[in-house]
Formats: sequence, C-alpha cells, structure tokens
Amino acid sequence: MQATSDQIIGLTKLQHVDLSIAQLERRLETLPQKQGIVETREKRGAIQQKSRALLGARKDAETQLASLREQKDVQVEKIEAAQRAIEAAAGDYRIVSARSVEIDEASQCCDGLSERIAQLEERLAGIADMQPQVDAMLSRLDEREAALVEEYRREGGGLLGKIAELKDERGALADAIGTDIMSRYDRIAKAKGGVALAHLVDGACNTCRAPIDPSKVLALRSEYPLSLCPHCGRLMVVDRRYAG
Repeated sequence: MQATSDQIIGLTKLQHVDLSIAQLERRLETLPQKQGIVETREKRGAIQQKSRALLGARKDAETQLASLREQKDVQVEKIEAAQRAIEAAAGDYRIVSARSVEIDEASQCCDGLSERIAQLEERLAGIADMQPQVDAMLSRLDEREAALVEEYRREGGGLLGKIAELKDERGALADAIGTDIMSRYDRIAKAKGGVALAHLVDGACNTCRAPIDPSKVLALRSEYPLSLCPHCGRLMVVDRRYAG
C-alpha cells in the first residue's frame, strides 16, 4: 500500500491520539460525580412521587372531611329541630316520643360522624407533620446535586478541554495522512474497537499477536511500508528492515 514516511508517522501519532481520546472519554463517562448526580435525581424522583402522593392523600382527606362535617351539620340541625318541636309540643306524648327517637338517631349518627372526622383530622395532622420532612429531604438533595454538578463541570470540563485539543490534533493529522488512507483507518477503527493500526514485529502482528506465515511475511514486505494484517485485518506498518 502506497504511503510516505510522513504518513506512517502520522498514522502512529493518530492511533496514539485516538486511544488517548477514548481513554479520556471513558474517564469522563465514569466520573463519580456523574453517577452521584444520577443517583441523586433518582432519589429526588422517588421523594417527589411520595410528595405527590401526600398531596393527593391530603386533598382526598380534606374533601372527605368537608363532606362529613356537612353531614354532621345536617344531623345537628335535625337534633335542634326535634328539640324545638318537643318544647312546642306542650307535653303531647306522641310528638315528644317521635321527636325523641329522631334525636337519638341523629345523635348516634353524629357520634359516628364525629369519630370519622377525628380520624381524618388525625390523618391530616400526620400528613402535615410529614410534609416538612419531605421538603427538607428535597432541599438537601437539591444542594447535593448542585455541588456534584459543580464538581462535574470542574473535573469534566478539564477532560473535555483535553479531548477538544486532541480532536484538533487529530484533524490536523488526518489532513496530512490523506483521504484514502484515512477512510481505511476509520473503517477499521470502527470495526476493531478503535485500534486500527498494527506493526509487523518478529514475524507476528503486535496487536492481535498472531504469528504470520513466512510466505505471507514476504507478501507484506513487498507492500512496504503499509499493508494489512492477514489475521485481524488492521493496517500494518512494515518496518524498513522488512522492506522487500
């Protein structure tokens, strides 16, 4: 494969640059702050869901409480109306007896309603006690996330700056190497996990480690300075001492 010594040097540098970029990108991806941010947001989501559940429970309880209070008011009015009827009956036994029954029934109903009202009021008090705790947890998570984001920006920003510099260097190297060889390099790098370059060393590929048959070594020598590994298919630099 036709290539100048400058292109070979450029390919070697390019491989080093690409591996450095990949290493920095892995570091960026695995920064502990990033995982901490994800975990913090997951916790916040769970607490916010709990907060929404508390809000829904509070609204339901308030609606039920208002309804029970209205029902109790109706029963209290029945009791008061029956009491007025008894007072106006002037001792009429039938009226007094009937109204007394109404008072007993309404009183029993009031007692039941009062018990349910007390339960709802207790539930609402519990919800009211929990809400400040939820708000405090959310506030702490907000503070933690803000701190993690700042740390991530500081450390990740440094890594991103280095990556940007290396990508600029890569662009310059690619221009010097040329379109034909770069197209092969990029295609092989994509297929081989980012490692597109190998060297012929002591009759073997120094990347896939496979020994190369002597007859194939002769073929590689005839293609000095650049060929392809017959095993892994990577671009193979053939050193001058192997030149045919």
